[in-house]
Amino acid sequence: MHIARIALLVATCLLLGVALASADTLLPVRPGLVAGPALVGAVLLARAYWAHRRRLAGDEPSPAERRLWLHLAGNALIVGFVVRVLAEPGSEVHRSTGDTGGIDSWLMVAGAAVAWWLLREPGDRHDERDREIAALGDRVGYWALVLLLLGFLLSLGFAPPGTLERFTHWLIANALLVLIMAAGVVQYTVQLARYARERRLDHQDDAA
Repeated sequence: MHIARIALLVATCLLLGVALASADTLLPVRPGLVAGPALVGAVLLARAYWAHRRRLAGDEPSPAERRLWLHLAGNALIVGFVVRVLAEPGSEVHRSTGDTGGIDSWLMVAGAAVAWWLLREPGDRHDERDREIAALGDRVGYWALVLLLLGFLLSLGFAPPGTLERFTHWLIANALLVLIMAAGVVQYTVQLARYARERRLDHQDDAA
């Protein structure tokens, strides 16, 4: 159940990012002004749910795990948005055509920063489990980034002639940023899956 919830969050945020980038001309405000407050609202709802879980069963996530949920949602949202922007023909000539989503990406980052501040709790501490899972995430994130960068570099190096006309410096730089954030999505997903596994094992021990 927990793994399905993690996968659903990733898929929802990716699709929301793609939808906001696709419907930017249909919205009455900038997409970033929708996504940023959406992240803040989601955190407020999550805080209320976790408080309910604390009262009901006492199994609310640790502060470190809560931040992972936010990092996963924020990264997936921005990855979906930027990938859709980069896929749009003409986005590679950023300086000629003007705004291609940079302001909206920063608005999303600002919303994520406000959400992170709302998740802070006085006296946040990491226990041994948090440190072990953080170390696992660092390893997974490192190798995910290495593999993504290798795939991207091989694609650039061995692409057929004429297929890289759109790959301006601006587009390549943004593609690299997307790969870094995509590696973060992999890292946070693995970390949350490990938290879910540890919680399941704890429940089994309690039942025994």
